[in-house]
Amino acid sequence: MSNSQKPLLIIGNKNYSSWSLRAWLLLKAFDIDFDEQLIELLHPSSTQILDEHAPTGKVPVLVYGQGDDKVTVWDTLAIAIHANDYLTDIDIWTGLGKSDADTTNDNSHRINSAYCQSIVAEMHSGLMGIRSEMPMNIRATAKIQPSAACLSDIARIEDIFADCLKSRSTDSYLFGQFTAADAFFAPVVLRLQTYANASGIKLQPMTKQYCEAMLNNPHIQTWRNAALTETRIIEEDEAGQIVSLVGALAE
Repeated sequence: MSNSQKPLLIIGNKNYSSWSLRAWLLLKAFDIDFDEQLIELLHPSSTQILDEHAPTGKVPVLVYGQGDDKVTVWDTLAIAIHANDYLTDIDIWTGLGKSDADTTNDNSHRINSAYCQSIVAEMHSGLMGIRSEMPMNIRATAKIQPSAACLSDIARIEDIFADCLKSRSTDSYLFGQFTAADAFFAPVVLRLQTYANASGIKLQPMTKQYCEAMLNNPHIQTWRNAALTETRIIEEDEAGQIVSLVGALAE
C-alpha cells in the first residue's frame, strides 16, 4: 500500500468512545500502519468530517484512497473484517500468520476462529445492559446500582473469559495470541475497572487475571494515557456517582 493510500481512522474522544477503541486497538495490534484523526463526539466541530467520510454520521470510520478508488469502511465489525481481508498478514480471528493457518493440519485454528467470530459478534450486537449502564469513562471511578440485565451481562462475559482462558497461562489473551476478540472486549475491561469495585460487583479470579493482562497491553496503555489528558465532559456518557478521577481533570 502506497503512502497516499495509508488508511485514516477517524475516532472520537478516547475517554468515552468504546467503539473507536476497538477499531484503533485492532489496527495497532495487527501492525497496520495508519493515521488517526480524533473528533469531538456530539460537537458541531465534527459535522464537516463526518459528513465527508461517515455515511452513518458515527465513528469509527476507516478511509483510504482517492476519487473513484476511495475505500470507506464504517462500523467496527466491518473495519475488522476489511482489515483482515486486505490490510494484514495476520489472521485476526486466531492471531496466527495467515500462511501458518493455511498450511497447518491442526483443526484447532478453525475451532478458535469460529469461537472468536461468535463472541465478537455477540459483543457487537448484544450485552446492552453493561453497555448502557456502564459507559466507558476511563478517567473515572464510579458507583452505580447495576440492574439484573447488567449483572447478567457481566456473568455472561465472565463465562466467556473463563471458557477461553481455562487452559491458558495467567497472562494470556483469550485465545493465547491477541485476536479480534481481545480488541472487542477491551472496553469491557476498562468499564469493569471504572465501576466494578466501586459498585460492589465481585468478579471471578479469571476475570481479574484477564483484565490485568489487558491493562498491561502497551497499546491499551497508550490509549488510556491519551484519554487521561482529555478534559471535555460529555454528560450523555457519564453514569453513576463519581468516586474519584485521574488525569487532567483530577489536577
